[in-house]
Amino acid sequence: MVQDLLRVGLIGYGAIGQDVSRLVAERVSGDITLVGALVRDLTRTRPSGPGLFTTSEALLTAQPQVVVEVAGHEGLREHGATILRAGVDLLLVSVGALAEPTVMRELLDAAQEGNAQMKVVSGAIGALDAIAAAAAGGGLIKVLHTMRKPPHTLLAPQEASRLTSALEVFRGTARHAVLQFPEYLNVAASVALAGNGFDLTEVVVLADPTVKHSRHEILAEGDFGRLQFAIENAPITSNPARGARLVSMSIIHTYCCDVRSLPLAEST
Repeated sequence: MVQDLLRVGLIGYGAIGQDVSRLVAERVSGDITLVGALVRDLTRTRPSGPGLFTTSEALLTAQPQVVVEVAGHEGLREHGATILRAGVDLLLVSVGALAEPTVMRELLDAAQEGNAQMKVVSGAIGALDAIAAAAAGGGLIKVLHTMRKPPHTLLAPQEASRLTSALEVFRGTARHAVLQFPEYLNVAASVALAGNGFDLTEVVVLADPTVKHSRHEILAEGDFGRLQFAIENAPITSNPARGARLVSMSIIHTYCCDVRSLPLAEST
């Protein structure tokens, strides 16, 4: 029996959305069709892809079965609840927006009202399954997420050029970190949701002249033992400043695992 194509919509069609579109065309076009993408400005020049819409209601007329948010915190805040209330499942990339309690509550209420589900995709990080398992078993005592970035992305040009060793520019909870660095630390929100939550997960941000791209290091300790995980993400080739390649790859991986059969929840 031929299986119908999964109808997928996007909130956002920037660098990540366009990379998702490319990967769908190259890897899973026989399983998925992108039915539309929600954007702010229809006049902006973009590569060819799905139809573009400017309102959530218009995107919903394309009848997506699942919508993937790749638009940043503002896009999720503006459109996420409408999608969920319409009974359409939502996959989140801009997980850091959930650090705002009002946003978290609105999305959970909308999901309940629409009998829909939302899921955090792994994005540019890994080891979430092990962290979640340790948390579920009550054996997770400490989680430390360290992000290292090239100095020019965090510091003024003159200060960045003088730096010869790693400089700590932030230390605090995941809740404060993801709100202070919304473009860089959605992954810290994913780690927090998988483990001990926003307020019991520690984040350190370092300007480090020894790294070329963003590097994330996770240290978790507890009754289960000790976990260490590190990843240095390569950027999207078409727009290096706007996302890691692994984000769009993780979305495709979720597609390939069949979104329709996945248990969608507040966290992975």
